[in-house]
Amino acid sequence: DMPQVDQIIRAAKTSVFFIDDLQSVRFQEIGHSATIRTAAARANAPVEEVELLSQFRCMGSNNYVAWIESVLGLNDEDIVFRETDQFDFRIFDSPGEMYKELRGKEENRHGSARLVAGYCWPWNDPLPDGTLINDVKIGDFEMPWETKGDHGVGDYPPWYRWALVEKGFEQVGCIYTAQGFEFDYIGVIIGPDLIYNPGSDSIKANIKATHDPTLRRDPENFENYVKNIYRVLLTRGMKGCYVYFTDKEVEEYFARRMGV
Repeated sequence: DMPQVDQIIRAAKTSVFFIDDLQSVRFQEIGHSATIRTAAARANAPVEEVELLSQFRCMGSNNYVAWIESVLGLNDEDIVFRETDQFDFRIFDSPGEMYKELRGKEENRHGSARLVAGYCWPWNDPLPDGTLINDVKIGDFEMPWETKGDHGVGDYPPWYRWALVEKGFEQVGCIYTAQGFEFDYIGVIIGPDLIYNPGSDSIKANIKATHDPTLRRDPENFENYVKNIYRVLLTRGMKGCYVYFTDKEVEEYFARRMGV
């Protein structure tokens, strides 16, 4: 079968692709910039590339997005986050405190805040009575993931309505649910799948900490995928991003890169 990218290029007089290669979060995804260039060459189609330099999330702060990419090691630039930016980025000492702050935003305007996390905890099926299991546990803080399948559980919405329904605020979202959405405020739990490497003074990935079976199947590219995942999660907020780190060395590294 002809790949879809080839089909589009051959069928259309002009094809326009909007691509962010740093949003690739699993090996099954197809459509990287290089794939499009190769397909265009096969069809003898000229390629014109335009870089979109501005974005509207994160209060339009390109400095914040570049800083996130820099801290995660997705580029080689040494960028410091300027706290004078209007974007509200905060590190919290506990997930409970962070969730309380998010609740105030959500109660003020429904749909304005959500909590997400790296896939570092199991994701169990509901109990026979429909009760969701609080899989995401950190100390005395515990919450369930969003629901599985195409049907909700009790009052909880199906996963594809997690971002839209009030009850979604009582569930933790993951990358596969949160990607493509934005909220006024996003809370991110950065789990033990990111660790600090003192030798290189940088962040690296820890595949032993992931509960994502899809990512476990591609250990060679695991680091890139995990860093892309957190880049996406940390840029879902329009006005603010609140973060809790399970690994305090990673937290200290982020804080140092803020000049704290």
